[in-house]
Amino acid sequence: MFERIERKGVADQIASSLREAIVGGRLRAGDALPSERELATRYEVNRSSVREALRRLEAWGLVEIRQGGATRVRDVLVSAGLQVLPYLIEPRGRVNRAIVRDLLELRAMFLAWCAQSAAERANATTVARLDRLAKALSEARSPSELQQLDYDFFETLVKSSGNRVLLLMANVVREVYMAHRERFVAMYADGAFDAEHHREAVAAIRARNPTAAAAAMRAHALAGIAAVEEIR
Repeated sequence: MFERIERKGVADQIASSLREAIVGGRLRAGDALPSERELATRYEVNRSSVREALRRLEAWGLVEIRQGGATRVRDVLVSAGLQVLPYLIEPRGRVNRAIVRDLLELRAMFLAWCAQSAAERANATTVARLDRLAKALSEARSPSELQQLDYDFFETLVKSSGNRVLLLMANVVREVYMAHRERFVAMYADGAFDAEHHREAVAAIRARNPTAAAAAMRAHALAGIAAVEEIR
């Protein structure tokens, strides 16, 4: 865990090493980290680099630094921010299936609410783009093409909401999704994906029917969860 660190980006590398240990469970909530002096010795770096790395861990909500006391690991799911979500998906090279499901459930809520919002406020340009994407999804054949088009549809819905906080949260979803696309490809296998949900959503948005739009996107998201669950 405490490999020698190269000089370039020293603090980044130390912070990444310790973050991986915390997220992966090798360092648990309540554990005390070695002292700055000991970490500097183990990583073969100076103490200022270690201090900077610890500050980053503190900013992420992963540790608590106490003056004159030990730096202790915090409970990730209680204290950490959304920026650590990408690292929770695959700690130590193994997929955290519970986190994947939680992410997909969050996606279902996003999709339903954004479709409802789009039905209430989307302009003609947005509706036309959604319609083009729905048609492209109907014609796509490969899982990778379906995956990209489906994400484009999701992103268009999010942008149409005009909700700035939701846009920031969607950025986190995008980072996780794009970094681990292979983990979600099962949602686009033969028999798992049905573009009819998207066509129904577009029709409901055009008709200004928020309830139907939300129902169509919720059905799409739940089908995706079921598809991922089946391969476990």
